This record gives sequence, structure tokens and C-alpha cells, in this order.
Amino acid sequence: MFGVAHIILFFLGGIDLACTSEPVSPAPTPVPETPWQCPPDRPQTATNVGIFCGIREIVHWPDGVASKVDIYYGIRYGQPPVGQLRFRKPLPPVPQPHRVFSVAEMPPSCPQPKDTLFQDSPAVRMWQPNTPLNEDCLFLNIWVPNSNVDEAENERKKLAVMVWIYGGSFYTGTSTLSVYDGRFLAARQNIIVASLNYRVGPFGFLYMNNEEVPGNMGLWDQREAMKWVKDHIADFGGDPERITLFGESAGAVSVSTHVISPWSHGFFTNAIMQSGSIFGNWALATGMELLNQTHRFSTHLGCTQNFDADKIACLRKKSVGELLDAHNQMFDPSTYFSVPFPPVLDNHFLPYSSNLQFRQLRFLKPTGALMFGMNKNEGSYFLLYAFVQNSNWRNTLTQLPIKNRGDYLRCLRQVLDLDDDDQPEFTEPLVRYTDFEYENYQNLPSLALWTERLETISSDRSFKCPTIDMAKAVTNENRIPGRRRAPTLPVYFYEFQHRTVSVPWPEWTGTMHGYEIEYVFGIPFSPHFQATFYRFTDEERRLSDMLMTYWANFARSGDPNILPGQKHVIELNRQQSDEQGAEDKLIDDYLTRVKLPHSLRNSRFLSWPEFRNLTESYTVFGQQPGNITIGVAPRHRQCAFWRRWYPALLQYVERNRQRCDGRSKRHK
Repeated sequence: MFGVAHIILFFLGGIDLACTSEPVSPAPTPVPETPWQCPPDRPQTATNVGIFCGIREIVHWPDGVASKVDIYYGIRYGQPPVGQLRFRKPLPPVPQPHRVFSVAEMPPSCPQPKDTLFQDSPAVRMWQPNTPLNEDCLFLNIWVPNSNVDEAENERKKLAVMVWIYGGSFYTGTSTLSVYDGRFLAARQNIIVASLNYRVGPFGFLYMNNEEVPGNMGLWDQREAMKWVKDHIADFGGDPERITLFGESAGAVSVSTHVISPWSHGFFTNAIMQSGSIFGNWALATGMELLNQTHRFSTHLGCTQNFDADKIACLRKKSVGELLDAHNQMFDPSTYFSVPFPPVLDNHFLPYSSNLQFRQLRFLKPTGALMFGMNKNEGSYFLLYAFVQNSNWRNTLTQLPIKNRGDYLRCLRQVLDLDDDDQPEFTEPLVRYTDFEYENYQNLPSLALWTERLETISSDRSFKCPTIDMAKAVTNENRIPGRRRAPTLPVYFYEFQHRTVSVPWPEWTGTMHGYEIEYVFGIPFSPHFQATFYRFTDEERRLSDMLMTYWANFARSGDPNILPGQKHVIELNRQQSDEQGAEDKLIDDYLTRVKLPHSLRNSRFLSWPEFRNLTESYTVFGQQPGNITIGVAPRHRQCAFWRRWYPALLQYVERNRQRCDGRSKRHK
């Protein structure tokens, strides 16, 4: 028992109840963890949102010269879009200016379905995600040429920046593919290259017309990454006033949305759209169309609640696998080129209420320059997927599986999205008239010609004419009356015709959709790509040098002809004269000074004309590497057909159908 005095002392903290035990040693003072530091042999860049520790790689060129490139893989630009953030616009990460982030490994790819066709072909595998799929995927990558340090002044010069947006029909794609490796373009042209991940499929383009599922989330992702680059690229040595967006296919469509969305205009200067624009028949949906698609998608998942909030809560509880399985059920078998969840006319990011409004470019970016382009055989890739299966796939396939004219017409109906029409007697004139428009009466019908005609129709309808039409619209032809006299942006246009010699596709597929990308990124110089997929010739490496130079010039100045120091590309062409040696030395000295490869003086550059309203001049990169010519009015008659006559015929057919349906009802 304790006495009263002991009790008082106890409450006052004066005694220990365990007074008979050994004295207790004081607890050791915890030693704070030493923050992780970037190793001295790795590049480090400090920003006001974090310190980024990348990796330094060496690129070896065929002439024995080596270049260093600082690479920053997987910089987070958005909070993980998971849980309550699934389907919402991206949120920027919380700044941690004093924390060092290791950004040395390629980031995960956003969730997407797996392509199961033609997996024996390396030309298909090259487009498959090469990093694990993860819903937490909002990262970007940056490649910085290490030669950007001026030894005399020991300070960085501001370099032009190119930001890549990948394609994949808005349901596949990732920034980490080997064909998008930015080190060769960055090192060869002394510019900074960046690429970004964005959400695809229902994760990026589901639409319920509210703040929780606003639609166009993938485009908002891109904008958030563009803002990050604009805000922080100066810390990496980039010029925030010289940022060029470039993308291909759905990436080109994405770039075109930023060109006509006022939400994006402040984050880039110039834009390049390779094989696609928002004018495409597959590239955009109306709000009602996508609301109906979202309803079908939710029903597949059993999320049939009456109120949007309950339906969204149900969708957010579903696993990534369940969402992808439901997405696979959304492809429309009656549509030749089915994109289940494309961008939507939401009257917000795209502040247009109709197709007519956005085609008038009411909110066109007022400054900068634009480049558009197309490949010779845009449609062949999609014909393979529509009409050829794994069972009869082979690299030597000389034509589509068409045995007669009836097969050809059935395929044409599918290309025109008329295959499942339950009243073919109304739509048959559309099929016949399209066939008549593309008939080549100089040659007798043959299986090979029918394959070629299907490819041409598919190319024009889905890719070439939408790209050409947007270029024409920008040059004032289709502007609304009040803006036709507004200053127009400089526009450049190209067609790429070279087919890589060793590409493992059947010969009839030609220069396919997407196969200019490897030349723009300098992939013919990549040992890894060539060891993994297919190889390139020395002539193809020279072609790649040429394309990289034109693209980088455009990024630097808005003009593909202008080299650093305002020198024109044709000044690099060798002139045969008695002063050949002296001239070569002058060119070599210039190329050394501006850090461009000396092999450029052996190229045959051509002055690339502007695409203007009256002439529509464009540059053709021919089938033979280095063969460049100038064309005019690309696909003029064919695009007039798809722009004017085919829609008019379609309206006429629908009016006849409605008239006949009305008569049938009256007679019942």
C-alpha cells in the first residue's frame, strides 16, 4: 500500500511505480533518413515541382561520331486517375520542389485492348505496348541533347521543343514504343523532344456530359502535359516560345483539336498533323452519339442505375479488366473503321455544337504555322484488319481475298459502312456511284486492280481527304464569311511515298499508314529497332536525315526550309564547281557551328512551297529515297467527291427511304 505522500508524488510525476527495477535508459534519438540523391554520373534538372534525375545515353552514328542525350523517362504530370478521379479531368501532382525523383525507366502504358491479329509479323508487334498496363499512367518523357552546353559561356541555349502525341484510334497507343524513341531526333537536330501518355478508350473518352465524366478526358490529359512542358521546359534548356506539337493518325486528330480549341492555344506555337485531322469521318462524335454509346457500355457492365451519380459510382467500382472487356463489345461490326469512343463535340473543350461550326474553324489558333501530310497508301493497313484473318495471313499475300467482282462489291459496301443496311436497294446506288468514280477505264478489271481500288477509296475517305480538307479550310476556303479576310497561318503539306525496303508487309500494301514515323524519329539509326523488328538501308538513313531536318526546321522557325542562322536548306546542296573543296569546308564549318550532321551536305534538298489557296502546292517525298518533287492540288477531284457529292447522294438516299417508309405506313 502507498501512503498519501507517495500518492501525491505519483500524480506529480515524482516517483516510478517500478522503483525496484533497473533505471530505464532514454530512447535513442531517431536519425532522419538521408534523402535520395541523384548519382553524379546522371543528369539532374531542378524545377519548382521537383528535381528530376534522368539517365545519359550515347548515340553512335554511322560515320563514327557519338552524341550524348539526357533522357528523362516517366515524369509525372497528372495525379493517378484512379478511384474517384477515374473519368475526371486530370489534376496536376502536388509540387515537391526539394524532392529528387528518379526518372530513369519508361513509364507504364495506359490500359488498352491487346491486338491479337498478325502477331507473327514484327511490323505488328512494333505497335504493341512495351511496358506494363496501369491506370496510373499520366507521365511524359523528355530527350535533351547533351551538346547543348556552350563550353565558352557555360550556359544553356534555348532549344526548340517538339511534343509527340501518339495515335491508335483513341483506344490503343503509348509513348514508350521503340518507333517513338526521341533520342535520334533530339541528338541529330539539336532540339528537345518530349512525348506523353494520355488515357484512351473509355478511360479517356467516356461521356456523360457532367463534371464527373465530361468526355474528352484524353484531350485534357494532353493539354495538362502540354501545360507542364510550357511551364518547365526552360529548366531543361528548352524555349517555351518554340513548342511544336506533332502527332500521327489519332495523334494528328488530337493535334488538330488543340489547334481549334481555345483551351490549348497558349501552350504551343506550331503544329504538325501526320495522316489525320478532326475532319475525319471516324475522328469525332456528337454529344448524343456518345451519350448513347456510354449507355450501351454501362449496360454491358450491369451499371443500369437511373441516376448518373449511381451509374458513375458503379463504373468506378469495376476493374480495369472488366472495363476493357466491355469496351471490346463496343466495336460496331457494321462500321469499317470503328472507334468506340472518339473525341466528342462537348461545347466545352471543343466549343462547337455542330460539325458545320467546327469545319468553319471559328476558334482556330491565330498564330504559328501548320504542317499537314499523308502517306501514299493510308488504307491498306485497315483493309488487312477488315478482310484478312490470322488463318490466311502471310507476308507474300499478293492481294485481298477477293475472287470476283461480287466479292469486290461486298468489300466496297463494308468500306462505305453500308454492309449491314437492311434496305440495300436504297444504298446500292452509293456503292455503284463510288465504284464508277474510282473506275480506271484504261485497264481491264482484275483481282489486283480491285484490291488497289479498295485501298484508294479507303485512303481517300478516311485519311487523305480529311487531312487535305482541313488544310484547305485553314487557307480560308471554308471559313465563315466574317473571318475569310483574317490573316491566315502559313500551311505546308506533304505526301510520303517511300516504302521501307525490308518492311514485312505484302507488297500490295505499299507505303502504309504510320510508316513515315520511323523516318521522322530517325529510327533507321536505331540498332535496337533494327535488331528487334526490321532493318534499313543507307539510302533510307539519308532519307531519315532529310525528314528530320525539315521537321526540326519547322519546329525552330515555322518554316521547314529555314535552318539555324536563317540559312535555307538548298544552300546545303553541293554545287559542282572548281571551288568544290572550299564550298564543302564552308558548309562543314556551318554544320559544326549549329551542331547538325555533316552528311546533310550530301543531300538533295528542295525548297518546300507553302500550301496556298490558289495553288495548293505540296512536297512529295517519292518512292525512291531522296527523290523529292513538288505537286499541286492533291486528290482534288476525289476529295470534292467525298466533300460534296457523296454526302449529297447520302442525303438523297435517306430522303427516298423516308418517303417510301411513309408510303408503306399509309398503305397498311
